[in-house]
Amino acid sequence: MRSIPGSSALLFAAFSGALAALSGCKAGDLAAPLPAAHADDPAPRRGGILRLSSFADIRVIDPANVADGLVPEVNNVLFAGLVDYDEAGRVVPDLAERWEVLDDGKRFRFVLRRGARFHDGEEVTADDVKRSVERALGPGAPNPYASFYESLVGFAAFQSGKEDALRGVTVEGRYVVDFRLSERDATFLPVLALQPLRPVCRSAGRRYSDAWTPCGAGPFRFVEGGTEHGRHVSVVRHEGYHKPGLPHLDGITWTFLVNLATERFKFERGDIDVLHDFLQADVTRLVRDPRWRPFGAFDVERQIGGESMNTEIPPFDNVEIRRAVAAAIDREHYRLVRPANIRPFGSPVPPAVPGYDPAAPVQRFDPAAALEHMRKAGYPYDPATRTGGWPHPIPYYVYRTGLAEYTAQILVQELARIGLRLEIHVVNYPTYIAFTGRRGKAPITSYGWQQDYPHPHDFFDPLFHSHSIAEESSNNTAFYRNPDLDDLLDRAKRELDPAAQKVLYAEAQRIVCDEAPWAFTHTFRFYDVHQPYVRGYRPHAVWTHRVQESWLDRTGADGPRALLDHGRREALGALLGSARDARGRR
Repeated sequence: MRSIPGSSALLFAAFSGALAALSGCKAGDLAAPLPAAHADDPAPRRGGILRLSSFADIRVIDPANVADGLVPEVNNVLFAGLVDYDEAGRVVPDLAERWEVLDDGKRFRFVLRRGARFHDGEEVTADDVKRSVERALGPGAPNPYASFYESLVGFAAFQSGKEDALRGVTVEGRYVVDFRLSERDATFLPVLALQPLRPVCRSAGRRYSDAWTPCGAGPFRFVEGGTEHGRHVSVVRHEGYHKPGLPHLDGITWTFLVNLATERFKFERGDIDVLHDFLQADVTRLVRDPRWRPFGAFDVERQIGGESMNTEIPPFDNVEIRRAVAAAIDREHYRLVRPANIRPFGSPVPPAVPGYDPAAPVQRFDPAAALEHMRKAGYPYDPATRTGGWPHPIPYYVYRTGLAEYTAQILVQELARIGLRLEIHVVNYPTYIAFTGRRGKAPITSYGWQQDYPHPHDFFDPLFHSHSIAEESSNNTAFYRNPDLDDLLDRAKRELDPAAQKVLYAEAQRIVCDEAPWAFTHTFRFYDVHQPYVRGYRPHAVWTHRVQESWLDRTGADGPRALLDHGRREALGALLGSARDARGRR
């Protein structure tokens, strides 16, 4: 699950002027796109190395330990799952050629493709599937997504070490594997399409260990010696991939810890092929430039932001004050902070998530209603005389360079108009994370959530179900507890009929928008732009940089033997300066 406290894309804004000067370019200039060599020929071409980059870094490459927000890009090309998501976010077969839903939705039977190979040449079998699932969910595995699979029969006993095998996963032949659930679970297929349970080679063992060379059945395989922590990762084509003719690329190289402004200049020179991280000014320029517009697109809206109010701490233990906050915020003002990426929004489920209901209740800006809610709370406020309201200042924690450092200035002004006085406390990022998830610490805080899997439950359950409350590192940062909502969400998870599910989630949205543990403020969407010679590339509904079907149409593109040299050259050249900046400011 992903908490999105602020926009990391603002991280290096202070350095753009210096880097622009070093580059010899004016900050407002944009080079022309580099054309495709055969723009009129739609036939995919084989070969070349796709070059990607990020201001961030990865910690470990392993589907059983998705420890940061960047590693799924790498995992997604190294490891194939039984099922995956198509471009629209629908679950489709992958290593499994088909599946059946049996026993009133409590049993899923998968038939594997014959001849699918791991990177070490071994065939993928049902035994490998079971071994990989038990490795990812067993005692000691640092799998942050393990709770997604708790409906599997025997999950608790296996994870606690009371049983040596996971009873809910059974092998019924070399190519048939069954998953049995203790109760119906409408989220099971969507979470199975995530990365944690994807089959890994036998060299990974039966229990989790990070002392192995990543090995799966994805379209690309790991390059021995092709990784340097904090520098780059290189992968090459898996010739035994189960989808004929794919991938087209010889390989992919990611370069890490690159300053945002540096990324843009390298992209314009053709040293990076696809750009995903931006300064605000660069997004605006690229979107407006008619030369670049055909090669860029916004991601679908799959993350929300808002102000999380701790329902256990005054004054936000009073529902009328929470309602006042939700009505007092003019969400259009938030949009102006980052207009290319932010859209005003008053709902817990973003529009791109299957099951989003545009007719369900939402929160709206209504200053008169906000003042009325303050009166009902017992703290009336008179804007003319600026008297009344809550009598004490309210601490509001933000971390430097995050989006909330900017939206906080707006929130202070909005809430002052209804008699709530916020005091901004700028803290370091670890302190911010500790405070927001710790019981009894932060009265109100900026928070966000990015979808893990495309389903409404992925937003309602971690953010508002009472079982998501913890003393430390609580996902339910509002510490909101409502038995009626809990019951609705539990019933919705067991409901397999989409129409009945829609009714339940609409009622859940009504409750959350009315009782306002959050004041929902916006959705955030990222922008991707690629050079014209990157063919077949489109933003995906779930995955970032899904390039399995992409190809390069560039004169003089790198061949496979250049892959390691390219990665090392990137790491030892342009990265030397930018990595130092990034390490100090992540």
